[in-house]
Amino acid sequence: MLKGQRSRIWAALCLAVMLVGAIGAGGCAPNGAADGAQAGQPQVGQPQAEQPQAVQPQMLTVALVPAEDIMKMIDAFEPAMNFVEREVGVEIEMFKATDYTAVVEAMRAGKVDVAYFGPLSFVLAAKRANARAIVAGADEPGKLGTYHSIMITHKDSGLKSMEDVQRRVGELTLSFVDPASTSGHLIPRGHLQSLGINVEADFKEIVFAGGHDASILAVQARKADLGATWEGPFERAIEEGLVTTDDVFVIWKSDGIPSSPIAVRGDLDEALVQKLQQAFLALPQEDPAAFAQKEEMWEGNKGYVKVTNAYYDYIRQLAEALGQI
Repeated sequence: MLKGQRSRIWAALCLAVMLVGAIGAGGCAPNGAADGAQAGQPQVGQPQAEQPQAVQPQMLTVALVPAEDIMKMIDAFEPAMNFVEREVGVEIEMFKATDYTAVVEAMRAGKVDVAYFGPLSFVLAAKRANARAIVAGADEPGKLGTYHSIMITHKDSGLKSMEDVQRRVGELTLSFVDPASTSGHLIPRGHLQSLGINVEADFKEIVFAGGHDASILAVQARKADLGATWEGPFERAIEEGLVTTDDVFVIWKSDGIPSSPIAVRGDLDEALVQKLQQAFLALPQEDPAAFAQKEEMWEGNKGYVKVTNAYYDYIRQLAEALGQI
C-alpha cells in the first residue's frame, strides 16, 4: 500500500488578445475548451512517428509538481492515492520531486507513470515525454475548472497598481515561482509583456523562489517587491497567519486558467489508463474526504472531468509566443 512510502516517495486567437493586454481584462477564459477538443483541435506536443510498446508496470509511480512544501503535499494526497491504488489494483508509490522540471524529466525517462502537472508543466511534458492528459479539476459537474494567477506586493513597496509597476520597474525585485509554473511564471510574464515590460531587461532583479509559498514569503520578508503566485496558496498563507492583507496584498489578478491536469506517460497500457481515469473520476463521490483533503493543498476543485491534450493548446501557444518552450 501507499501508506508509509513517503521516502520512496487550459482559442488560439485568444493568444494575440492576451499579448496586447487582455489577460486582466477578460476574454481568455477557457469556456470553449471542450468544444475545441471535440472539434479536433491540434494536440499539445509533437505527434510520434511510431507507437511505443505499451507498458504495464507492476508498481505505478505518481508525481506531484512541488507547488508548495512537497512533504505536506504528499501527506495531503496520500488518502486519495490509496483510493486510486485500490480501484486500479496496482500498488502506487510517490515520487518526491525537487522542482517542476524534475517531474517532466522523470516521466521522459520512464521513472514516473502518472503526474499531477500544472498546465505549463504538462505542456512541457507532452512535448518532451509524450504525456497524455486524462482528467482535470471541475468547478461543477462536467465543467472544466479554472484558477487565477495573482501578483502581490507588500505595503512598504508603495505599489498600488500595475501602472506603478510600469513606472518604477527598474527599482523593483520580482519573484516568480518556477520557470515551468503557469500561474507563478507564464501568465504573469505574459501580462507584464503586454504592458511593455521586458522582464529580464527592465526589473532590477528577478528571482525564482521555487514554490508558491516561497514566493509569497519572499514578498512578506521584503526580499521581493512583487511576487507571482495563485490565489490558493495566498489564501492559505493568510489563514495560517503567515501574512496579513494589511501587509501583503493583491495588485493584479488574471482571467481564468484551465484547471491542472492529471497525465499519464504516453506508452502506458491503455486498459490501465482507462482504469486510472475511471478511478480519478470516481474519487470525489466515493471518497469525498480523501478528495477534499487533497484539494486543500491543490486547487479547491469540486470534482474531475475528462480532458485531452487539446484543452491546453492555449497554454502551449502562449508559452511559444513568450519563448518559454
